[in-house]
Amino acid sequence: MTEGTSRRILLKTAVAVPLAFTFGLLASPIARYLRPTIKPLDLLGPSDQPSPLTDVVFTESDFPDDWTCLSFTFGQSYKEYNPEALEVRKIPGFAVKLPSGDVVAYSRICPHLGCIFNFIKEPQECLKGYNYLPAGPVFACPCHLSVYDIAQGGKVVSGPAPRPPRQFDVKKEGNTIKVVSLEAGGIA
Repeated sequence: MTEGTSRRILLKTAVAVPLAFTFGLLASPIARYLRPTIKPLDLLGPSDQPSPLTDVVFTESDFPDDWTCLSFTFGQSYKEYNPEALEVRKIPGFAVKLPSGDVVAYSRICPHLGCIFNFIKEPQECLKGYNYLPAGPVFACPCHLSVYDIAQGGKVVSGPAPRPPRQFDVKKEGNTIKVVSLEAGGIA
């Protein structure tokens, strides 16, 4: 081996080691992006996605008529980097029986700026308080007057809200109706 060859190998190594170190540092954030976990490099550990504390349970008899609306609070835990290793959020919600017989559930947090909205059963009441006359019962936010049509999947029919409120997953098992999880996303 000549002196030129060994110098070339030395220079290649001097360039390769910092590059390899840099790519090694990028591996953990990329892996956490592809599969989020609570600990760095814990690719086989459980995901740190939010999870419900307990199911919210109703029975069919709780919804005797169409447009019966019941409020509830859904507890959801988020893994956090704090001494308790989690944060619990209590999310207010509404469960509503539609004329089709299905029960749907929505978060009561307005997607515009996070206010808590109301259930308005009478269209005339909505016209007086929210300056909008709906065809049927709606959700309406008192802060900026957003109105959501429940019969159309929570569609925004009036106001500045950018999208419908987040919906809960509802499962029916025999006579019981369970609110089991919340649609992913944030307030806005």
